[in-house]
Amino acid sequence: MKIGIPRALYFYVYYPMWYGFFSSLGHEIRLSIPTNKEIINLGVSHSVDDICISVKVFHGHVKYLLNKKDLDFVFVPRIASEEKYKYTCPKLAALPDLMKSAFVNDADRILTATFYTRQGDKLIIDAFEEIGRRLGDTEERVKKAAKVGIKYQDLATKALRSGHTFLEVVKYIKNLEELIKKPVEKKRYTVALAGFPYDVYDTFTNGDVISKLEDSGVGIVTTDMLDPKVYRHYSKYMIKDLFWYQANAAAKGGMYYIDSSDIDGIISISSFNCGISSIYQKLLDLYSKEIGKPVMHIIVDEQTGDAGLATRIEAFIDLIRVKRGDGLVSQENNLHGTEDGVHVRSI
Repeated sequence: MKIGIPRALYFYVYYPMWYGFFSSLGHEIRLSIPTNKEIINLGVSHSVDDICISVKVFHGHVKYLLNKKDLDFVFVPRIASEEKYKYTCPKLAALPDLMKSAFVNDADRILTATFYTRQGDKLIIDAFEEIGRRLGDTEERVKKAAKVGIKYQDLATKALRSGHTFLEVVKYIKNLEELIKKPVEKKRYTVALAGFPYDVYDTFTNGDVISKLEDSGVGIVTTDMLDPKVYRHYSKYMIKDLFWYQANAAAKGGMYYIDSSDIDGIISISSFNCGISSIYQKLLDLYSKEIGKPVMHIIVDEQTGDAGLATRIEAFIDLIRVKRGDGLVSQENNLHGTEDGVHVRSI
């Protein structure tokens, strides 16, 4: 069968697992195109006004795939929980229902199952068995395919822990072991990106922050590269944990990077209208003032422009250069100039 996978939301977390599962069963996987203006327009026109841009974008990706009539199903998993006693945003947990409501005529082509991740393999295999029954695959084949999917996810996690971005994971999905072995070039300046993976990695909605930093000679790390064990102790700076795994990862991972001596600054990326993002951003603000490390917040929506963002990132790079005693990047060699960014003007 031909199965479409939207390139949005939890795609930027669990695509390796889904790829391993469906491909192992012999099903053809079709990804939606990277987010562009067409996708955003589709999403905005088929969703309600008061949801965040990330969910609107997801609507657009699903509609794009549903328009491909040769696809048998579009995969819209329900990620209910990513950690014991922690649950996801209600809108994300309700994605299958939202999609069936938005696209009534294609509701029977929405393929879904309820996932509880990071809580043992059994719960994940149970979810895949639900999918297998819908696809008509045997229980034995589904269990084997589920284990393949889990293996792919483990390899992707190793790639992230070794300093590679999820965008690289997608590029190397057929050879993740090669990516794990690939060295990561060390830059003089390193900026940490804190936020939900889909906000950090959707290059159209966030103005391609990663490329803008890399083009200016700045290395990047992200909060999804961290093992949760390294930042659990930051709970003492919060009255209690946030209810959502990804929000805790953004908040505590950001604090960890604020404390890290090899990180020059932190940029948080979030969607307008996301309530929990405003909470973890405030936590990062308070902690950064205590430690004295630069933090910048980027909040995106469907109206976000590129020019102002480029200027803000250039100013942020100037700030971390000054803190390192290197002076400012010259006007002639800005974000789109030399790779090493060594040309400076005095201050």
